[in-house]
Amino acid sequence: MRFKQLLQAKLSEKGIIPKELLDFVPRGFQDLNHRIILKLHPKIEPYAVQIAEYIPQILQNVEAVWNRKGEIEGQYREPAGLVHLWGDQSTEVIITENNVRYKFDFTKIMFAKGNATERNRVPKKVQKGEIIIDMFTGIGYFSLGMAKTRRPKKIYSIEWNPTAFHYLQENIRLNKVSDIIEPIFGDCREIVPKLASEGIFADRIIMGLLPAPTDAIPAALSAVKPEGTLIIYEGIDKKESTRLFDEFSSITSKYGYFCELKERRIVKNYKPHEYHVVVEIFVIPQNCTSFKITIN
Repeated sequence: MRFKQLLQAKLSEKGIIPKELLDFVPRGFQDLNHRIILKLHPKIEPYAVQIAEYIPQILQNVEAVWNRKGEIEGQYREPAGLVHLWGDQSTEVIITENNVRYKFDFTKIMFAKGNATERNRVPKKVQKGEIIIDMFTGIGYFSLGMAKTRRPKKIYSIEWNPTAFHYLQENIRLNKVSDIIEPIFGDCREIVPKLASEGIFADRIIMGLLPAPTDAIPAALSAVKPEGTLIIYEGIDKKESTRLFDEFSSITSKYGYFCELKERRIVKNYKPHEYHVVVEIFVIPQNCTSFKITIN
C-alpha cells in the first residue's frame, strides 16, 4: 500500500478524523534524515498533531514529524512555515547523497531532494584542471560534488546568505575539499567581476538559482575564458520552450558574445505546465576567430 492509503487506513481505524476528510490526507512526504515533513491540507490541519503521532506506525525509523504551511520565500529562498508536530525538535541534519555529505538546518535552508539527479549529473561533466566559478552556491549543492568526485583545479564558491555560507564552510570541512573550494561571502554580481580583475577566469560557470538570475549574466560574462566557456543557467520554463536560452542569448549579444545551446534538460515539474529547466550554453566572444572547445 502507498503512504496515503496506509495513513488513511490507520486514521480511519482509530477514528482520528472524520471520514469525509480522509481524502485530504497527503500523498507523500519529504524525508530529511528521518525527519518527516508533511504538507497538510488546511481542512485537516486541526488534526495535525494526532496525524503526526501515527506516522511512526506506518514508516520505520521516524524521529520527528513536521508540517510545512508556507513556501520558499524571500531574497535568501528560505523555507517558511515549518511547524513541529511530533518527536525530536532538533533541526540540523546531515544528508548523504551521491557520496557527498550536506549539513544544514532544514528550517532555514532549502534542500530539494528532487534535484538529486542534477546534483549528480553536473559534477560528471567537469574535466581535470578546470577552474570553476559557482555563483549562488548555497550550502555547496554543486561545488561539493564537483570537488569531491572530479578534482578540478579550483572552485570559487560564492554565497551571500550568511546561514547558507556558514553551512558551506561546514560542508567543505566535512567533505575534506578545502584544497579545491575557496568559499567567498558576498554578492556574486560584485564578487565575480572582482575575480576577473584579479586575473581569475573560469572554464565553467554555474548559475544555479530560481528564478533565472538574468541580472547576474553580465557578471558571469566578465569572468569567462575567451576560448569558449560553458555556463549552466537555471530557471522556470514551459516544457518545449526556448525562452531561457533566448533570454540569455539576447543579453549576452549586447556584451559581444555568441551563444550556442549545448543541452537543455528538465529537472522536474515546478507548477502545472511549468518546469525547472537547466540549459548548458557555450559563450564565445564575437571577436574570437578561432577557438577549441574542450569542455564536456
